[in-house]
Formats: sequence, C-alpha cells, structure tokens
Amino acid sequence: MKPILSILGTIAAIALFPHIAQASAYTTSNRSTSIHISELPEGRGSAIGTGYYSTSVGGRDWGGDFQATSVTSSGGIRTYTGTFTDERFGPGATQQCKGKLKLQRPVSNSGPARLTATWTITGGVNCPSSVGSILKLNLTEAVPVANSSGNFLASNANTIQSQTAGDATWPLWVVTDPTRLNCRATAPSGTVVTTFPKGSTVDVGYLGVNSFITAGGASWLRVPSKNCFIRANSQYIKPKLMPF
Repeated sequence: MKPILSILGTIAAIALFPHIAQASAYTTSNRSTSIHISELPEGRGSAIGTGYYSTSVGGRDWGGDFQATSVTSSGGIRTYTGTFTDERFGPGATQQCKGKLKLQRPVSNSGPARLTATWTITGGVNCPSSVGSILKLNLTEAVPVANSSGNFLASNANTIQSQTAGDATWPLWVVTDPTRLNCRATAPSGTVVTTFPKGSTVDVGYLGVNSFITAGGASWLRVPSKNCFIRANSQYIKPKLMPF
C-alpha cells in the first residue's frame, strides 16, 4: 500500500450530491485529484467548510472527508482550517488516517479559483504514512472548458457529477454576447422566444445529456424554463463560477 502522500496525489473525481450548487470543486491539472468544499449554507444543515475527496490506489479505494473548525478571510484569501479522516474501503484490516487540513482560495470569483490544500498526518489506524507527514497540492476550480471551436458540448460542459455519472450539465451560465443573446424555439433559426442581456445569468438546471444539440453546424443549449435554445459557444456564454 502506498503512503497517504501518494494516495492524496492520486485522488479521483467523484460524484457530487444533488446540492452541488452549494459547493465548489477543484482538480489538479491532470484531474487526478479532486476536492469538494461546501462554501454556502446548505438546506441539509451541512456546515460551511464540509468537504470530501476519494482515491483509488492499486485497485483499492480510499475515501475521505473533512470539517472546518475555522473559516477566515484576509487579504483576499479565504482559509478553511480543520480536520480530515480518510479510510481504505474493501476487505482486509482497517486502514485509516487522520490529521489536519488547511484549504486556501481567493475570495474573488473573477476566474477559476486556485486552491491550495495542505494535509498533515496526526494519526489513525494502520495509517501507511507516519505522523507528521505533510502533503501540499495546488488545484484549480473545475469548470467547463470550451473545445477548440469554442463550443460547449455534453462532453465538456459538465459538472463533476456528470464526469462520473454522465447525466448532468453545468447549471448556470453568464451571457457574454456583446449585446444580447437570442433564445430560439428551435435551433438554429426558429422564432426568438426571449433574449438575455449581456451579463445576465441563464439557469438551465441539471439537465441530462440531451441538453445540448447540434444544429446548423453549431452547438445549442436548451433553457427549460423558457422552452428555447441558446448558442452554446464561448462567444456567447461562459460558466458561472461557484459558489453560486
């Protein structure tokens, strides 16, 4: 079994719960590490700073969660300081690691936020890492990224949930069209049902894989509340960053 320092370096993305809109998700550049933080009060009563992560190492799965004991903001940086517990799943003797976890991210959401995470091992049961072991990782907020043509598709405009389950789009989009964005009854040239001004937010909910269609050689995104379609291209829309 690899030490927890290696384990945390290979954390895999896992499905977010239905209250994804209340959380931020962060991944390393190769998406091997994913962290989820509850950054807004949730209806289920989960405290701000609650989070989770998971990993698969050598065919064995580990899962971890953490709870902030303090949340502070200073100099444009929000810091969550708290504790974590993770555990290996499956047969065999229990292996569990515990310790301290510090997460830091910019308060501003002007762009995909950078997250710095620092784990410090303080104990556990058969933990494969020694007490005092430290791991520090840099991650980036996980948001949809347009393809080389600027198009958002079901395959790239998803949530962490859909990366695993394949069944949910990114829920909120900001209009970047320099004037206004038409929402058409049918794509690509149907009647204009409504328009969205620049800077406005379009809520498409957590649609399934059929939320995106290709018409007229372009990608379109369905807006259920208006029963119409908008162009799904970075010239016209961008994902609204979490926390919403």
